[in-house]
Amino acid sequence: MALRRFNSRLLYKYVLSYAVILLLPVMMVGFFVYQYFIQLLEEEVTRSNLNLLSQVKENVDTKMTELHNIAFHISGNPRLTPYQVTKNPFTELDTISQLRNYVSANTFISNFLLYFHGHNKVYSPYSTYDAAGFTDKIYRFEEWDPEQFQRDINAAFLPYVRASENVRTATGGLERYISYIMPIGPNQSDSFGTVVYLINENRFKELIKKKFEETRGNTLILDEKGELITSSRLMDPGEADLLLSQLHADGRERSTLNFEGRTYFVFQDKSDKFGWTYMTLVDKDTVMQKVEDAKNHTFYALLLLLLIGSILIFFATHMNYKPIRMLKRLADSKVSTPPGSKLGEIESIRSALDVMSENNEELNRRIEGSRPALQYYLILNLLKGAYQCKGDLQGKGELPGIHLESRYFTVMVILFAKNHGILSLAGLPDEWREAFPPHTEIFGIEGLETEQLILVMGTDETVEAMEEHLMSMHEYLSRMLGTDITIGVGNSYTQIGELGKSYIEACGALNYRLIKGKGNLILFREAVSGSEMNRYAYSKSQWNQLKEYIYQSDIPGIEAFLRQLTDRIRQEQLPLFMVKCICFDLINVILAILEEMELDEVTQAERYPDVVRLTEFETVDELIDLVKEISADIRHILNARKESGNREPMEKMKAYIETHYGSTQFSVQNLAEELGMSASYISRYFKEQTGVTISHYVNRLRMEKAKELLKDGEGSLQAVVDQIGYGSVSGFIRKFKEQEGMTPGDYRSMKNKYL
Repeated sequence: MALRRFNSRLLYKYVLSYAVILLLPVMMVGFFVYQYFIQLLEEEVTRSNLNLLSQVKENVDTKMTELHNIAFHISGNPRLTPYQVTKNPFTELDTISQLRNYVSANTFISNFLLYFHGHNKVYSPYSTYDAAGFTDKIYRFEEWDPEQFQRDINAAFLPYVRASENVRTATGGLERYISYIMPIGPNQSDSFGTVVYLINENRFKELIKKKFEETRGNTLILDEKGELITSSRLMDPGEADLLLSQLHADGRERSTLNFEGRTYFVFQDKSDKFGWTYMTLVDKDTVMQKVEDAKNHTFYALLLLLLIGSILIFFATHMNYKPIRMLKRLADSKVSTPPGSKLGEIESIRSALDVMSENNEELNRRIEGSRPALQYYLILNLLKGAYQCKGDLQGKGELPGIHLESRYFTVMVILFAKNHGILSLAGLPDEWREAFPPHTEIFGIEGLETEQLILVMGTDETVEAMEEHLMSMHEYLSRMLGTDITIGVGNSYTQIGELGKSYIEACGALNYRLIKGKGNLILFREAVSGSEMNRYAYSKSQWNQLKEYIYQSDIPGIEAFLRQLTDRIRQEQLPLFMVKCICFDLINVILAILEEMELDEVTQAERYPDVVRLTEFETVDELIDLVKEISADIRHILNARKESGNREPMEKMKAYIETHYGSTQFSVQNLAEELGMSASYISRYFKEQTGVTISHYVNRLRMEKAKELLKDGEGSLQAVVDQIGYGSVSGFIRKFKEQEGMTPGDYRSMKNKYL
């Protein structure tokens, strides 16, 4: 049984494909490492050493430039002229002081001497010495005897350096020094003295070792003649001469050098300023050992990768094939595949999909047959105001194919001549849509009266901006159908919840045909002017006033508002369609309030007429009776609320506050949005019910929580502030002290003392 699970050609294809997928990148990585990565590593070693060598060169050049600057300043110092220095013993003391100023901040120089040609003294920052005995008593150079020293400092007309050599100091210690001799004077041919810098060789080695920490190899500094000045590793004279002779054997720069049985990489850099050459010899075996290690590590890593990959291939193949095997069994059961069938997995699934596709096509045919009914139902609900915003419509329009994503929404009612036979959009010529601007959304149903079509349009322009397009469409339909067509168009609105009002306006515009005549396109603004509309219509602020009365259970205010509404309808003799629009707004206000307050009486409002039934009212008296009926319902609901002492809004407010008071984002506005009420109403309501404001109640909760945290916890004040929702620590301390008479720190100390 276990073997049968692997008896599949598809399974073997999986194993083979995974193996190939694993093998290809492994081979590519191996090739890349051995052919390219290793070369990059060698180049990186070269760049790294040259960069370090360049840094050594720059550091030494900087130090040597400082020496030149000191010599230059000495030559221009009027207190260090031969005449001034040798004038008397006091000027010699001043000379020592002057020289000490030059070296006080320079740790690179061990000592330096000032000598004037023809004199028998040398001056240093520490004392004066006899020129003839300086190298015999103070600094005893192994290869620089007093006579040669005196000749050199008298005959120096160009800067030059003496290579590192052993020097026995006055204290008896043996050290190695590098001497740098520089003439001073107006120019090189007219120098009047010499400056001799004595630099401990360790200073140069420190500059080198800061950059190079190699275990094998050497770094050399050569003068402009190619002679050795110093090296990081001490060499005897014979060894140094042999090395230099091999380096300069053929007169060209070398990249490698065989010396004393070892092979070295040679890297050179020359100073443009002083002509010195900086050279480092890196043991090739040491460098290539890193390369070899990288090769070995890569090889072992690839082997490990292959091993782990093989294990993962086994488990991945098994896990990936398991759902396919289960899917094949399901497919076989759906198409009634007989046992023992030799169909592969793909063939079995394809067969099942074919059967499902046939069933799906049949289902689609049935859905297409019901699409007109779904469109009729959805558009009718849009006109009745069942959807207040685009979000309410989301998902519901997918099946009937209705999408309203435009900026403006308008209703248009088309009236055909009797017995013309056009009952839906399908009966209109296809080209009629071309009269509208691009991207216009148009959906329609047959009207509630015969010979009518109701169109719901979504556009990016208002009716006024589209008037020419509407006129062209009207003319085109009239010409193509060969009959008079009357079209009533309502105003444009930005909310789909106001499509019902646009429908009432379209019906009112259509009725205006009794005056303007049949066969015309009639906009609502032709039936009533803008000034009349503003005078007749109720503004949003007026309807909000009614909402406030209802939220506050102000029955006298509600009755006065509705009485004023009915009196206005009677006294000003408002047009019938205008009264219908007012009743439509009134009904929507009541329904919205009942839903926001989650009252059980919502079902009672279902007997209120919707927009379609409103259009059937033929007298103003019928509509006034409807207003009175709504007024009685509101009064009944509010009285019932007062008698039962409904505290549910207060309980919801307190529950929300106690949950969110610790957030810095808490606000009365957020509370109002959560409960679906206005901020001003809930502020007044909370004060009436509790006797305190919302902010006072929230602050009390925060302070109680703060005292708990201060008493029980060891957290910082910032942590306390973060947990209770205060914006800043300073504000919290000020408020706490104002309320408790002490700072939070004093409160915590007091509580901890008595616990």
